[in-house]
Amino acid sequence: MKDLIIVESPTKARTIKKILKGGQAVISSKGHIRDLPKSRLGVEIKDGKFYPEYINIRGKAADIKEIQKAAKKAKRVFLAPDPDREGEAIAQHLAEVITHSDIVRIRFFEITKNGIRKALESPGEIDRLLVDAHKTRRVLDRLVGYKVSPLLWKMVRRGLSAGRVQTVALRILVEREKEIEAFKPEPYWTVKGLFEARGERFEAELVRIDGKKAERLNKEQMKKAKDALASGMDILVSSFTKDERTFTPFPPFKTSTLQQEASTVLRFAPRRTMRIAQGLYEGVTLERTTVGLITYMRTDSLRIAPEFITATKGHIIETMGAEYSKPRAYKDKKGAQAAHETIRPTGLARTPEFVTSHLDRDAKRCYDMIYRRYLASQMADSTYERRILELEHEGFVFRIRSLKQVFDGFEKMYLREKRETDFQLPEFTKGEGARLLKLVVESKQTQPPSRFTEASLIRRLEANGIGRPSTYASIMATLSGRHYVTRERATMIPTELGILVNDLLIPRFGDLFNVEFTRKMEEELDQVAEGSYDWQKILREFWEPFSVILKKVEAEIPAIKQEITKDTGEVCPKCGQPLMEKWGRFGKFLACSGFPDCRYTKPLGEEQEEKTERKCPECEAQMVIKVGRFGRFLACSRYPECKHTSPYVLPQPCPLCVSDVL
Repeated sequence: MKDLIIVESPTKARTIKKILKGGQAVISSKGHIRDLPKSRLGVEIKDGKFYPEYINIRGKAADIKEIQKAAKKAKRVFLAPDPDREGEAIAQHLAEVITHSDIVRIRFFEITKNGIRKALESPGEIDRLLVDAHKTRRVLDRLVGYKVSPLLWKMVRRGLSAGRVQTVALRILVEREKEIEAFKPEPYWTVKGLFEARGERFEAELVRIDGKKAERLNKEQMKKAKDALASGMDILVSSFTKDERTFTPFPPFKTSTLQQEASTVLRFAPRRTMRIAQGLYEGVTLERTTVGLITYMRTDSLRIAPEFITATKGHIIETMGAEYSKPRAYKDKKGAQAAHETIRPTGLARTPEFVTSHLDRDAKRCYDMIYRRYLASQMADSTYERRILELEHEGFVFRIRSLKQVFDGFEKMYLREKRETDFQLPEFTKGEGARLLKLVVESKQTQPPSRFTEASLIRRLEANGIGRPSTYASIMATLSGRHYVTRERATMIPTELGILVNDLLIPRFGDLFNVEFTRKMEEELDQVAEGSYDWQKILREFWEPFSVILKKVEAEIPAIKQEITKDTGEVCPKCGQPLMEKWGRFGKFLACSGFPDCRYTKPLGEEQEEKTERKCPECEAQMVIKVGRFGRFLACSRYPECKHTSPYVLPQPCPLCVSDVL
C-alpha cells in the first residue's frame, strides 16, 4: 500500500507524480468539491447563530468517488491543497468525504523535490481557525451577494451583482470619476531658461521667486518674470553642489505587487497574471525534469527562507562579483501570513535564459520579471553622482539637476525606468555667470485627478486593507464582467450602469460599502484565523444592522424604480403614449408607458449609429457600428432589408503580432 497525496490541481498532481517517480500515489480533487448551494442562500440563521449548508458540488460526484476509492487503498492520506484559506477549506471538505484512520495535512510552498520532501517530513493537522476564517468570509460574501443583488434585479435588471469588496472597489472608481467631472481647470505658467556656460547648453527651470516656490506661476508672476529676465543677460551661479545618491532595490514580489507590475509593464490583467503564475508554480517540463519554477503565488509575505538568501548570495558572487551582493531580509506588514514566502524562483540555476525554450511568450515574460526582481532584491544599491546648479537674478532662482551612474548595483539585473540624465553638468563655482539664451514660457492648466488603472486600484485596495491576495484578480474581472467599468487604454472608467448601481447602493448601504468598514471586517477575519475573535460574533454584528437596512430598501423599491425611469418627451409611434427610458438586460432602452397594453420598445441610441467607410459585402450599402449583447459590431445600414453583420475591428492592429483586434 502506498501513501496517497491529494492536491487540488491536475497540473500540480502531474508535476508531483513525476518528481516522486511512483513513490506515492497522487490524485487531484480538481478544485473545490463542496460549497454553498448556488440556487439558494444556503445559510440558516437561527437564534443568533449562522449555519452554512455545504453540499457536494454538482458534477463532482465522480471525482469524489475516485478520491474515496483511492483513499481506501492508501496506507496514509496526505491532504495537500494550496497553503491558504481556500486550500484549508478544500482540505477540510476532503477530510469530510474520506473514511480513513490516518489523514494528515501537508503544505507545499514550492513544487520541487526539496519542497515536497520538507512537506512530507512535517505533516500536521488541518488548521481549524483558517477553516473558520474561510467559512466566515464565505458566509459574509453570500449574505451580501444573495441579499443585495436581488434588490438590484428588482430596481434595474437581472444579472447585476453587489459584493462586499467588489462594491467598495466600484465606489472608489465612481467617486474618482465624479471628482474628475467636477474638476475645474485653472491656468498657470511655467518658466524655463535656456542657458550657455562652460561650452555647454542646458535648460533650467524657475523654481523660486523672492524665496517662495514658483512651480506654478499665476499671470502676475509670469509677467514679472518676463519683465525681469531678458535674453542675452548673464545670470550668476548662486549654488552648486555635488553629492552621491544611492537607490535601494524593490523587495521581491508578493501577489499584489506582482499583479501591479505585470499590469503596468506587461499589460496583463490581474486574472491573466495569476493564471500564468499558477502554471509556473504548479510545474513546467524542462529537458530532464518537471518542476515548479516559482514559490506559491498567493502570498502577502516578503519573507525569504534564510537558506535561500545564503544560496542567492553565493550565486550573485559567482556570476557577478562580490561587490554586487548584499543579502537582505524584508519585513512583513502586520497580518501577513508569515508561513508563506515571497514570490521567488525555486532555483537560481533556472535562469530565464535557461527555461526560455520551455515556456510560452507570456510565461517567459512573467518568469523573467519574477526572477530578476527577486535577484535584484538581494543585490547592492546603485550609486549615482548628483549635481545641482542654481542660478539667481534679483530673486529669480533657476535650478537644474544632473544624475550620472557610478555603480549599477541591482540595476544590472532589474530596472524599470532610466534614472540617468542625458548629460552631466560641468562643475561650477559660486558667482560664475551663465548666459541666458532664451526664456521659455509655457501656458498650462491644472489637471484633474487621474483615473485608476487596475494596478493603481489594487494598490489603493491593498493600502486600505481591503481584500486579500486571492481576491484582487476576481474583483477586477467582476467589475468588467458586469459591465460596471470599461477599459480605455490602461484606465478603468465606470460605465453609466456602474455609476447607477453605485448611486443606488451607496446612499442606502453606505455604512456597509465603505473603506473603513471593509478594512475593519478584513482585520476581524484575520483575528478569526489567529483564534482571537469568534466567527459567529462577526456574523452576528454584521447581520443585525444589515437585515434592518435590507427591509427598509425592499420597501423603497417601487419609488426607486419610478425615480430611475425617465420620461423622454417622446411619444410611442404605436399608441401615442409617452415613451420612458428604462434599463433592461442589454442596457437602456425606450419603452411605452402603456405597457402591458402596448409593448413597443426601441433600443436607446438607435438613431445615433456611427457610420463607417466600409461597404456591405452583400448589397454595397454603408456599414454602421451598432452595440449588441456582446459589444460593438458592424451591421448593414439597410437593416432589416439586409441583415449582414461583421465583427467590429479596431483601427489599430495588435502591437505584439500585428493581427486585427476585435
